[in-house]
Amino acid sequence: MDFSDGAETIIDQSLAVQDGESVLVLNDSNDEAMIQAVVDRAEQATEEVEAITFEEPETQGAEPPQHVTDAMKDFDVVVAPTIKSLTHTDARREACEHGARVVTLPSITREVWNQALTADLQEVKRNSEAIYEALHDTTEVRVTTPSGTDVSFEVQIKYYEPGTGMVRDSGDYGNLPAGETFGVPVNMSGTLVIDHFPIAPRGTTVEIEDDKVVSAESPGNDGSELEARFGDTQGARNMAEFGFGTNPEAELVGNTLQDEKVLGTVHFAFGDNSSYVPGDNDPREVNAPLHHDTVCEKPTVYFDDTLMLDSGKPVFLDRL
Repeated sequence: MDFSDGAETIIDQSLAVQDGESVLVLNDSNDEAMIQAVVDRAEQATEEVEAITFEEPETQGAEPPQHVTDAMKDFDVVVAPTIKSLTHTDARREACEHGARVVTLPSITREVWNQALTADLQEVKRNSEAIYEALHDTTEVRVTTPSGTDVSFEVQIKYYEPGTGMVRDSGDYGNLPAGETFGVPVNMSGTLVIDHFPIAPRGTTVEIEDDKVVSAESPGNDGSELEARFGDTQGARNMAEFGFGTNPEAELVGNTLQDEKVLGTVHFAFGDNSSYVPGDNDPREVNAPLHHDTVCEKPTVYFDDTLMLDSGKPVFLDRL
């Protein structure tokens, strides 16, 4: 199987690596063929390329070993096609503070690599920026789904950004495959019914009040796997993110990395939102040791009175 197209997306389209820059490729025991494709493409762009392999962490968002954290600060570019996500780690944040450009590809698989990762980033950028501009003029978002989701929340645009996949300025970071506009929902309340979620069964009903999960009930009489997962973990019940998928090449495959980017879907996340909150001492900032995304299937989405998705159909494209 050829992985060169995805590697080209990462090194050329997303990062635009230049001759003379240093590139670090990280691997926590993911597919060696994908990792090598990135290394090979990076070596075509610049001479200083290094790869570090480390043991897979136990959970998503766990910090990498200290030697990896230290190394990330010493390179111009860091690429992390890892099994466990480095997106919401202090290691990633510190690397960016030192000027590194970082792209993360958590849980990337061969299927995702050769599908969503091959999208034209110019088209993804157009879609993502269109949603971001629409949010500028929006006070409230409402999301409903055939499965029973009905949630509303306020928009504060300072918490949002378009995920274009373009990571070209010092200190930038991004998640690939690209294709979402995302941020922190404010004053969110309603019912969220799980459609696609790796840690809770389909049909789990989540009740939300004032940005917090107040209850979660799984189908049947077996209690709630989500309640058990949250436990007493500080910040786990926080509604951390609303995201709007914008990648036309992505399809629902059961992998959150790609599923949350599918054009015609939206997603919500529980837990940590510190990567999305600008500045210190922001009252909406929540630091948590987890960040879990759940994707809504065939959503109908209104930005105030403007219909953006109609049962998953991206009607907003007709206005571009």
